[in-house]
Amino acid sequence: MLSVPLGAAGAAAPAPAEPPRAHDAHLGVATCAGSACHGGAKLSGTHIRQDEYLTWQRQDRHAQAYATLRSEASRRIAANLALGEPTTAPACLTCHADDVPGAQRGARFQVSDGVGCEACHGAAERWLAPHARGYASHRDRIKDGLYPTWQPRERAQLCLACHQGDAAHPMTHAIMGAGHPPLLFELDTFMLLQPMHAEFDADYAQRKGAPDDARNWTVGQVMAARGLLAGVAAAGGDGALFPELAWFDCNACHHAMQPPRWQAGIDTGLPPGRPRLADAALYFTALWLDAVAPPLAAQWREAVTAVHAASLRTPADLRARAQAAIELLDASLLPLVQSHANTPAELRKLVLAIADTGAGPRIADFSVAEQSSMATGVLVTALQGSGKAPKKLNEAVDAVYAAVAKREAYEPAAMRRALNQVREEIAKAFP
Repeated sequence: MLSVPLGAAGAAAPAPAEPPRAHDAHLGVATCAGSACHGGAKLSGTHIRQDEYLTWQRQDRHAQAYATLRSEASRRIAANLALGEPTTAPACLTCHADDVPGAQRGARFQVSDGVGCEACHGAAERWLAPHARGYASHRDRIKDGLYPTWQPRERAQLCLACHQGDAAHPMTHAIMGAGHPPLLFELDTFMLLQPMHAEFDADYAQRKGAPDDARNWTVGQVMAARGLLAGVAAAGGDGALFPELAWFDCNACHHAMQPPRWQAGIDTGLPPGRPRLADAALYFTALWLDAVAPPLAAQWREAVTAVHAASLRTPADLRARAQAAIELLDASLLPLVQSHANTPAELRKLVLAIADTGAGPRIADFSVAEQSSMATGVLVTALQGSGKAPKKLNEAVDAVYAAVAKREAYEPAAMRRALNQVREEIAKAFP
C-alpha cells in the first residue's frame, strides 16, 4: 500500500536489500508481543498501532502457515514427494515457517510460530533494542538488519520469494503435481487482503511515503516478471527430458479438451501444441509500458518474444535470452517503475488496455483472467482517487471478480462481458 520513489528514471536500479533471514539471530515473535510494544490494545498518541502482534495472531493467515502443515492434505503432499513429516521437512518449512538454522534461533524462537515477525521484518538480534528506542533514519534500520518492507520493490521481492518461488523457496511442478495449490500473487491486492498492522496516516506518509496503489501494482508486475525470468535463466541444462515446468503456464496444458482446444493469436509466437511460459507478468508489464513509455514497450516485447522463441530451441539459448531480458528490466524498467508517478491519463489508458484483453484470446487463459481482475480493481480505485466511483462502474468491477471466483467454472465469455462493461463505464466516468 505504500510507495517511496527510489531512483531516477534512466539510472541503474540499486541492489535490493539483503533477504531478511540472513546471518543474525531470530529472537521469536514473543519478543515483539509485550503489551507496551506490539502486543497491546491500540493506544492513542503513538505513531504505531501497538496491536500488531494480536492482529497477526488472530487474523493473519501467515500465523497459521505452520499449522497448515499438520493437515491431512499437507501430509498427503509430503508423502507423494517422499519428504517425510511435513512439519519438519525443509521443503515445506522454507515457506510455511521462519525456518532459520538452529544456531540463529534465540531462546524464545519457535518454528511453530509460522511466518512470524522476523520472517518479513528481518532477524531482530541487532535491531530489537534500537527499534524500541526509535531510529533516527531508515539507513540505520537497514544497517541493523531491519528489512525495508516500506519500499515497494523490496516488499515485492520478499512476498514473491514464497508466492512465486525462487532458488531458496523452490516451487516446482513436482510439488504442484503432488497436490500443492498453484500459486497466485499481486502485490497491491494481497496487501489489501492481509490484515493491516500499520496506520497509513499523515505521520506514516511523512516517515515512509504516501500510499500509491497504482505504483504498487506496477512494481509488483515488474518484479514478478523478473522472478519468472530469473527462474528460467537459472534452470539447469542437466539433460532431463522436460524442463522445470513450474515456469510454464499451467493453462497451456491443463484445460478442457472439448473444442476449441487451442486459439491462435496469443502473442507469444509459439505454434499449437507448444507450452508457453507463465508470462502473465511479462504481458501486463508490456501494457503498463504502452501507457507510460511506448518505445520501451517495443523493446520489452522484442525481448519477451525472443525468450518465447528460445523455448523452442536449446536450454542454453533460453537461459541466455531470459538473462538478456533481465538486463533490460534492471537497466530500464526497474528505475522507471520506481520513479514514475502514474498520471490519471496513463491509468485510464492502462485500464482500457486491460479491458481490451477481454476482446482477444488471452482472456481464455485463467491466469491472465485472474490478474486482469486484480489489476482492474486496483487501477480503477487508483483512477478514481479519493472520489467515489459511479455505481455501474463498481458493479462492472465486481462482475470481473465474480468471473474468476472458481477456476473449475471459469467461462471466458462471462469475463469478456464484464471487461467490456468496465470499458464502457470508464469511458463514461473518465471521458
